Amino acid sequence: MLSFKTTPPDYSPTWRRAECRVASDPAQTIDIALRHTLTGELLGTRRFVNITEAAFDVSPIIRRTIRFAPQPAPTGYVSAVDRKIPVTVTAALTDDPSQKTRSPTRVYFAGADTPAMLSLLTTMPTERLIAPGEWDEATLLFDLPPKTTVTAQGPAGTVVRTYAPASSGLQLFRLDTSDFPGAERITVEFDTCGKVEYTVVPAVQGARRIAWHTRAGSIEHYTFPIEPTASVETQKTRIRSFEGPEVVSADQEQRLRLRSAYETRTMLEALAEILVAPEVWIVDSSGYRKVDVLSDRAVVHRHGTLSCLEIEIRLCRTTDRS
Repeated sequence: MLSFKTTPPDYSPTWRRAECRVASDPAQTIDIALRHTLTGELLGTRRFVNITEAAFDVSPIIRRTIRFAPQPAPTGYVSAVDRKIPVTVTAALTDDPSQKTRSPTRVYFAGADTPAMLSLLTTMPTERLIAPGEWDEATLLFDLPPKTTVTAQGPAGTVVRTYAPASSGLQLFRLDTSDFPGAERITVEFDTCGKVEYTVVPAVQGARRIAWHTRAGSIEHYTFPIEPTASVETQKTRIRSFEGPEVVSADQEQRLRLRSAYETRTMLEALAEILVAPEVWIVDSSGYRKVDVLSDRAVVHRHGTLSCLEIEIRLCRTTDRS
């Protein structure tokens, strides 16, 4: 007889262990299969030989399946279907596959901690600066869709708009400041989940906006106002022919060193997560471009003074072939 003794709860994070435990009486060889509940796609398998009880971590298999990138969108709720995945685990006897049992469907998401229901998933302070034309997003988890109110204040008056998600669970709310021209202050209130307050200030010329995947399972944004250096590095492959040295290929990459504003320690600690984020993007007029963070050290506090944070990023490599 096969049975599941334990399964992870809904919205289990894939950045830590998510244990399933299956029991067999008597001892048997068991095949484990993980499948996407909606599509039936096989995500991974494992075999346990002659056991009465087996415990296994499903996180490594599921973690590599969840891949997503932020996308520009008008203000409002957007789909979060690519940031979570429903999974069903099946245990079957190797000698008799017809004897099997299935676990309840569980939803997993790409984060490090199990979130509380009715929560705003973020690692950043909720008071932020944003420039006209920039985007930001909020990741929320709720069981009942909250009423979301956006209040934009400016010299021309106050604009109030309300938004509602189509369903419960993990949801994304996208803010595009272009939808509120002339606003100097924008408040996004998520009913019982909290609120985020933005002060709208003009962007400094040459500022660079960065987005990254956080341990909370969210995508955060920050505009680095200073770009101290920009460099281009080229690696060439040469051969010596009868006519002399020739370049047969050249690999070129662009590197940017960015410096934050002088921020509080709380903000700098949140920004320091960029150094270990699994995915980082630079935001420009064409949308989001993936970058590689080269820095491995950040100073977030100096006694008696405010601090800023510097990072170096590498843009996509371009290759010329002769």
